[in-house]
Amino acid sequence: MRKLILLVTVLGCAQLGSPPGGPDDHAAPHLLRISPDTNALNARPKSVQLQFDEIINERPARGGDNLSGVFLISPQRGRVDVKWHRSRIEIRPRRGWMANTTYVITQLAGVADLRGNSDSVQHQYIFSTGPTRAASLIRGEVFDWATGQPAPKAYIEAIHLPDSLTYGEYADSLGRFVVRYLPPGRYLVRGIIDANNNRVLDRRELFDTTTVALTDSASHEMLAFVHDSIGAGLAEVEVRDSVTIRSRFDRPLRPGVPVPATRFSLRAADSSVVPIVSVTMGTAFEKLQADSAKAKEVADSIARARQADSIARANPRAPRPAPTPAGPPARRPGSARDTIPRPKMSAPIPETYAIIKLGRGLKPATTYRLRADSLRSLMDIPRTSDRVFIAPRHTDSTRAPGDSARRPDSTRRPPPARRPPERGELSLRFMRELFTPGVAK
Repeated sequence: MRKLILLVTVLGCAQLGSPPGGPDDHAAPHLLRISPDTNALNARPKSVQLQFDEIINERPARGGDNLSGVFLISPQRGRVDVKWHRSRIEIRPRRGWMANTTYVITQLAGVADLRGNSDSVQHQYIFSTGPTRAASLIRGEVFDWATGQPAPKAYIEAIHLPDSLTYGEYADSLGRFVVRYLPPGRYLVRGIIDANNNRVLDRRELFDTTTVALTDSASHEMLAFVHDSIGAGLAEVEVRDSVTIRSRFDRPLRPGVPVPATRFSLRAADSSVVPIVSVTMGTAFEKLQADSAKAKEVADSIARARQADSIARANPRAPRPAPTPAGPPARRPGSARDTIPRPKMSAPIPETYAIIKLGRGLKPATTYRLRADSLRSLMDIPRTSDRVFIAPRHTDSTRAPGDSARRPDSTRRPPPARRPPERGELSLRFMRELFTPGVAK
């Protein structure tokens, strides 16, 4: 009994006395020092050592399954080993560091500690194995050519010719890039929209290449698209109304190459030809739509001004409404709300669809075959293709599908209007229901 009491007392004391801990750690790993030091000249390292203030997680928060994905070494030839030593990271090219070369080590976002706190900022460390740093650079922008939009975080390679020494860099969030510290020479520049972030050009990834003879600096616009050996063809056909169809292409068409209406033909299931009046490419069609909307807005504004003027003339004593400001107030240069303008692509946007006007209306629930002859892709490869579609049962020659309004049915007559009963008729109906047998009360 005495032993049992002693055991309970010991367990009770153990449960009461957990020592107080320190504050929770929410800070990302912080770099204490790097060897060789950044901006060092005539460096002769066996490896680059990065010492952090805490233990680093071997699996980064982003950038892949190991630490190699969050470090980019430029230039490089062959593989680079990134080794983990608790709070220290060691970087070493398998073929060693080259003499008289300026190196840039980019630490991408994703380095994390054991608690999951990760660094969200990109860092760069620069050193040279020679007495000076290379001063030439290549800058530019990377665009998704099919959409005309900048490609954020695109991967850029500047490959020195003919030794294939590869300098790498990432574009910013607006698709702009600068590859610095290059020696003069001839380079093959490649911009990749790296979907899986493996810094390798994979199949079906969008990219663009150019050759640059670099002396001091060079600038180039990269238009990334899928490079394949198949021409453009028809992907789908949408019936907008009985005399208008929209054909979408499976690959963008090369801009600047005219596509006449004679390239398209339409036949019904009985081989009868449906005449094609016109073919309008998507960019021209959207411009017409925008011009029409702008003209309508101007006409509405003039009509409102005339109406307000006529009202003011009819009632000169009435207070006039305050004028509507033409736009948002001008911002002062350097204000916090100012944003960096998005780069605009100078090249024309490729065509991705066409609007086809017909000389005769489509028959409802009828099968048709649209043929496109020799459409050229961005690789300038021609291809002829066909697409079969069925016209819907109800087609409206004035309304595109997607309008929710329904046409009135002329074959149905509205029900006759009922005359409301008089007061005496209500009393008579009540008396009949009250005294007629078999009528529910």
